[in-house]
Amino acid sequence: MRNSVRLWIVMFVFGAITAWAKDFKLLDGSTISGEPADGNDYGVVFRILGGFSKRIPYSKFTQEALAELAQNQKLAPMVEPFIDLPAPPRPKPKTIVVREVPRVTRPVGRTSLFSSFFTPIGLAIFGVLYLANLLAGYEIALYKGRPVSVVCGLSALLPVFGPLLFMVSPATAVEGAEMPLPETGQEALPSAPAGKAAGTTSKRVAVPAASGLRVATAGKQQKAGPTETKVYSRGEYTFNRRFIETQFPGFFRVVPSEAEKDLVLVIRTPKNEYIGKRISRISSNELFLQLYEGGGKEVSIGFGEISQIVVRHKDAKD
Repeated sequence: MRNSVRLWIVMFVFGAITAWAKDFKLLDGSTISGEPADGNDYGVVFRILGGFSKRIPYSKFTQEALAELAQNQKLAPMVEPFIDLPAPPRPKPKTIVVREVPRVTRPVGRTSLFSSFFTPIGLAIFGVLYLANLLAGYEIALYKGRPVSVVCGLSALLPVFGPLLFMVSPATAVEGAEMPLPETGQEALPSAPAGKAAGTTSKRVAVPAASGLRVATAGKQQKAGPTETKVYSRGEYTFNRRFIETQFPGFFRVVPSEAEKDLVLVIRTPKNEYIGKRISRISSNELFLQLYEGGGKEVSIGFGEISQIVVRHKDAKD
């Protein structure tokens, strides 16, 4: 009788423990049944039938098992760091509203490329090109020395081809006409004796276009002795390397020619006057003049300092 009672008590306790225990799944697929008895930062110990389990780390439990353990207030602070947070809900996409945009009204009927030339914009472009054609003819006429009326007239009749025709044609040589200045006193005689000045004249000197110099009138040109004196003053000429090389090429020679052996170059500055017989060197900013009475001495003269240049005979006086 006593054995039967003991058996019934054991069976009752076993059934109560079995009903009271919970199942916790592990990541390796196994399951542990029991009640959490003790937990710390390293894991949890379960009370199982017949004793206690080993301490199982939290990282070995599935998310469902961790959620069950988190219901225990003592284990919740230690279990929550291992529980994956749910992904935030994706925002609902906004509805895209397609709006009608205003469209350009297309011309009615058949259109072509040539029809665009007769629109207001096309006519304006043609007008600008036509004026540019006439301007090109005018500039070419000045550059080639042709009559402006002829070149512009042909450019108006033959746009593009007219300016091109004169552009490829050779330039005409235009000689500057001597214009006598008004004289005071007696009227000028029909002819003047040889070797004497018949009157001060002004010549139009054509300067090469590449030098960037303007066309100026030469003043104060008078004859002194056997050679004509030439005067170049600042304001009428631009003194730079290009001007010196084109106007005084004979003064660069080591041995002057027969026509230039008796000439000297007088360069005046606000402070000094230099009389030289040869330009020994030249740069973009200055020239080196070999003095006439200096035993071959050279002086450096900047282009910005030059106020006047005179070419005269060595025995002539200013």
